[in-house]
Amino acid sequence: MAFCIVEREETLVAGLPVRSPRRALGKLRDPHLERAWSAVLKQDAGGPLASTYTDHAEDIGSYYTQTVGYCCRTLEEVRPGHVVSRLPSGLYAKFSAVGSHFPDVFSELWRQIWRAEGRGDIVRAFTGDFECYPHAYRIELYISIEDSTSVAQQ
Repeated sequence: MAFCIVEREETLVAGLPVRSPRRALGKLRDPHLERAWSAVLKQDAGGPLASTYTDHAEDIGSYYTQTVGYCCRTLEEVRPGHVVSRLPSGLYAKFSAVGSHFPDVFSELWRQIWRAEGRGDIVRAFTGDFECYPHAYRIELYISIEDSTSVAQQ
């Protein structure tokens, strides 16, 4: 499974936050998350659909915040009642998966990430991760990585 290292500019995602207790990143079926996505999708999104993972500890099973919503360039684009999640510029490992069944695509994407971590190909920075959906069948996930990560781009 291929991934590449990219330099990203600061990213703003506005939407609804979901604090996820004791759930590993990549675990499916969170009713709070499903309600947040449903609410966001019923509104006119201010930009392309996206999601961020922030405020999380490195230990699996710890808390993190997922903001589900849309990309925005400025605070003026944020819809009333939404929060803004800011991801810093920096190095990110870009993973992508394509398929027609969302849970399978999402699961495969996280398997790619965990394999890269397990092999030592990336060292996560935990400054925030960014997920976007270029079209209905594709997910791209950008994982913040340490500058010292030495990766032979695959």
